[in-house]
Amino acid sequence: MITLLVDYDWEKFLPLSWTRPIWDLRMGIYTFLERIGRLYGNVYGYTHRDYLRGLFSSYPEDKWEKDTLLLIPTIYFEEYPDFRRDKDTLFLDKNGKPFGAYLKKFRVFDFTKSFDGAIEKIEQIILIEKPWELLDYINPQIAKDYKLSNKRSFKPYKGVVMVGTTDIFIDTSVEVEPGVIIDATSGPVYIDSGAKVMGNSYIRGPVYIGKSSIVMPLSKIMENVVIGPVVKAGGEITNSIIWGYSNKQHDGFLGNSIIAEWVNVGAGTQFSNLKNTYGTIKMYYYPQREEIETNKQFLGAIVGPHAKIGINSIINCGTVMGAFSSTVGGKITSGFIPDFTWLDGEEMDLNKAIEIAQRMMIRRDFSLTEKYKEMIEIIYEKSKVYKKSTRKISGRKKS
Repeated sequence: MITLLVDYDWEKFLPLSWTRPIWDLRMGIYTFLERIGRLYGNVYGYTHRDYLRGLFSSYPEDKWEKDTLLLIPTIYFEEYPDFRRDKDTLFLDKNGKPFGAYLKKFRVFDFTKSFDGAIEKIEQIILIEKPWELLDYINPQIAKDYKLSNKRSFKPYKGVVMVGTTDIFIDTSVEVEPGVIIDATSGPVYIDSGAKVMGNSYIRGPVYIGKSSIVMPLSKIMENVVIGPVVKAGGEITNSIIWGYSNKQHDGFLGNSIIAEWVNVGAGTQFSNLKNTYGTIKMYYYPQREEIETNKQFLGAIVGPHAKIGINSIINCGTVMGAFSSTVGGKITSGFIPDFTWLDGEEMDLNKAIEIAQRMMIRRDFSLTEKYKEMIEIIYEKSKVYKKSTRKISGRKKS
């Protein structure tokens, strides 16, 4: 049997999923593909999006004819069930939503279509369907991934305080400077290979610091945080996810937010995660092309890939910044900033967006390939539909 993770309903996770399949998203120590691979083995990703093929491997449909487990990967496991059955079976999560199927003979099918076979509810599974819902599971997911990793060790560091040492793993290649406090009494702390934690920082688990990431001096990493790989993180961060190759290295608060890859957060930027009224927060949801109620009192921002945030910006709670969007320093950013848009509502030139991406990627020793450039061009065209009926946001012209 193979397990195939399908890039199904990827639009639900925009803008985060513009540049990657949903099985490559991360809300714990592992991506969904890495986690399910550890659990069930022989796991592959599949995407029908041609523009991502070549950037991410996609299982060829003509390679397999035998029994298959199909999964929509954005699931949280309360427990790890056995999915193998003696007949075709469609699986529903604890809320009655279809998330997977066991098939005696391989095929990729649309989960909204009728299913000719058994239907079974799996109470141990919760299907995640909106990007901000990823934040709900950081805490238990890091704990589960930590157990799944089966790693429990660290070398002694001079001048470093460790609390709750049975739930701390630090790879032997990690550098931790004097004055750092690592506290795992509320949850595990996992610091991956090549990372560096600079002096007088405080880390309180559950926290994952990814490969080759840097925690800047005097940082406060305060519970339920996923960073990396290759991220520079600083200031105060809580209940947030920062994906690979992004920078949030300066002072400023980041809470209850998701920052995609290749984002730069300017110095002094503050993210609000609570209304002055203490009411619930609305957030733009791409499939419905409008703001919807999240029923969350604490929620910051979702920042799409390759977005840029100017210094001393204020990012209001409930803000969604699309891919390749940009804010002007010293301004308040609220609501929905469409993909390829400057803060004042002016469209970003496609060639300028590619040029900016190339400049940032070179700083991380990445070259912008023709395939990656083609991906940006396709996203530019596909994202236009979400710019309709969105209000322009006033602000200073870009410099």
